[in-house]
This record gives sequence, structure tokens and C-alpha cells, in this order.
Amino acid sequence: MHDTLGIELEFWPRERVRETVVTQRYHDALLYPQAFHFHPLNYALGVAGAVQAQGSRIFESSAVIELRVDGAEKLIRTVQGLVKARSVVIACGGYLDGLHAKLRGAVRPIATWVMVTEPLGERLKEAMRGPYSVIDSRFDFDYYRPLPDTRILWGGGITIRKSDPAKLSAIMLRKLLTVYPQLQGVRVESAWSGLMGYPRHSMVQIGEVSPGAWYAMGFGGHGMGTTTMAGELVASAIAESDERYKLFAPFGLDWTGGPVGLVAAEAIYRWYRFKDWLKG
Repeated sequence: MHDTLGIELEFWPRERVRETVVTQRYHDALLYPQAFHFHPLNYALGVAGAVQAQGSRIFESSAVIELRVDGAEKLIRTVQGLVKARSVVIACGGYLDGLHAKLRGAVRPIATWVMVTEPLGERLKEAMRGPYSVIDSRFDFDYYRPLPDTRILWGGGITIRKSDPAKLSAIMLRKLLTVYPQLQGVRVESAWSGLMGYPRHSMVQIGEVSPGAWYAMGFGGHGMGTTTMAGELVASAIAESDERYKLFAPFGLDWTGGPVGLVAAEAIYRWYRFKDWLKG
């Protein structure tokens, strides 16, 4: 990693790992000293503020119900009105629904779950004794971090099925207590789910589906850095005829198999989860 990509890693033996995260779940670990974690909503709000400062307008809660992007003039119909434009960028990820058949067929909408506990106060130190974000090496991995107010933000789980909000808290709390049983009795403050867009080839998809109709999708749960890159490439292509986006042409809009593909993906995920369980 260091020689090829210039990434610094620090090896932590089991003793140091368990001094920092108090669980028998983990053995050795790798620390990324130059990595960081941050608040994605605050980042999005900051980007929105920067966009508005340049004179652009943002219309929230304007769900698109129809796209007509094959002609020179693009038509975007919302619940409350109609937008006409020369160029349109489709960046819906797992939420494309029936807006564009080709793009919708090129990603699998896969759900994942997140929850946040109540503030733990001093109890946080019973489990986590450092400001580190943690991710394990299983296929069905958990990822989590302590927040400044002593809550724990916990994510994990993948499924093609719709999530029952009433059950999410119990599902996610069970995941946390599997790793940190000493936190028994901790309550979940809130839990939610979201859809990620997974292409068949697992690479970011950036390009034009038809002249003036751009797409940026397929981030598969790793979008905080790659969405920024995609936005910059597409904006540069539209405004400056920059052709760097064509570097992503080999990672095209492969059909993911529709409903059959989703069922196959769920079967594969269940198999890998079973293998995780066998490993303990």
C-alpha cells in the first residue's frame, strides 16, 4: 500500500486493539493515521451553501416523476412543475425507480441500515477508548464511530428487501451488542435505512446516456469522495468540454438482471453472511 499508493498504515497487535476497542470480536488491526471521519450531512450542507453563494438555486422536496431527455430540450417533470434545460445530470443512485429504464437497469438498489445510540456518557469508555472510526473485514461488515456527545453511530447490513422502520432499531442494537455485550441496556435514539446503487462491475458510472443527459451513479456505499469527483468531472465536461469523464467509459451501463438479478444478489449476500458466521 505504501510503495504503490503512498498510503501509510500502522499495524496494531491484538493487545493494543483490545485496549482501544474493548471486545473479543477483533484480533489484529490496521490503523490509517492520515484518515479521518466527518459528518456527511454537514458536508452536503456546506456544498449546498457554496453552490448558492455562486448564484445557483436549490429546490428541496421536489420529487421528479418524469424525465424526457432524448431531445435537444430536456424536460424534467416534478410534482409541482416542469423544468426545461439543455443539459441534465441524473445522479439518483438507488432511487431511480422508473425515471430512466436504461440507467435504472444498470444499478441494483441495495439497502443498508444505520442507527445512533443515546448518549452513553462514561459508559462509552467501557467499549471505545479513542476517537477512531472502525470497520471490520467481514463481507457483511459493521462500521461505526463514537460521536463527540458520546453517542455511537453504527452502520451495517445489506439487503434487497424494504426495511421495516419499527424493526431497524432492534436489528442494529443486536449488531452492536454482538460486538460490545457490556453495553446491554443501551437504547437506540434513532435508526434509518437508505438505498445504495450497485453496478454489476462495482465501479463508478460516469458519462452521457444520450447527448446532454449525463449520469453519475454506481457509488455502492462509497460516495463521499467519489461523488465529489464525479460532480467535478461532469461539471467540467458540460462547461468546458473536458473529456476526462471518458476514462470511465470501460465501466459502462451493464444490465444488472432486473428482479432476477436482485434475487441472485440476495442469495450471494446470504451465502457470504453464512461464511462470516462460520468464521465466527
